[in-house]
Amino acid sequence: MTPHRWPPAAPPDELGAVVHGPVVLARATGIVAGLRCVFAHTGGLLLPFVLRARGVQAEAACRQTFGHLREPGPDGGGAVSWSLPQVHVEVDGLAGFADSSGGPSSGGDDDFEMQARYWIDRLPRDGRLGIGVAWPRAGLPESRTVLELGDLGDLHERVLPLL
Repeated sequence: MTPHRWPPAAPPDELGAVVHGPVVLARATGIVAGLRCVFAHTGGLLLPFVLRARGVQAEAACRQTFGHLREPGPDGGGAVSWSLPQVHVEVDGLAGFADSSGGPSSGGDDDFEMQARYWIDRLPRDGRLGIGVAWPRAGLPESRTVLELGDLGDLHERVLPLL
């Protein structure tokens, strides 16, 4: 079975309803990743993601994010090698990796912060959202969390249009 890919997309022109409060998704020495909340929209879920690192993990995260890691190529020159956190999502048995719609990243030798948004273009029928996060090259091992979002049946009443 081919894994699903959750492409980045802007949410519809509406203010979503908060259906889950802040949650830490993964933590290791010097690095932590979490969701500020989960916004439900009539057409899907918006996940505002944040990752912070300090010390050695901050230096590794900066190197990975900004592409400063050089590995020797076959011709002796250096090829840029970089990575970003991997976010794996499962909704109603459909699983795959989510692509970020971007956000600010900043950092230096001792401090790093990344913000990203993930758009999941479906609402879970059972109210459960599975999320896996990993960034081994920055020191964050894989961690999986299942969020209970509750009843999403009344979203048409709770979500406010922007226009």
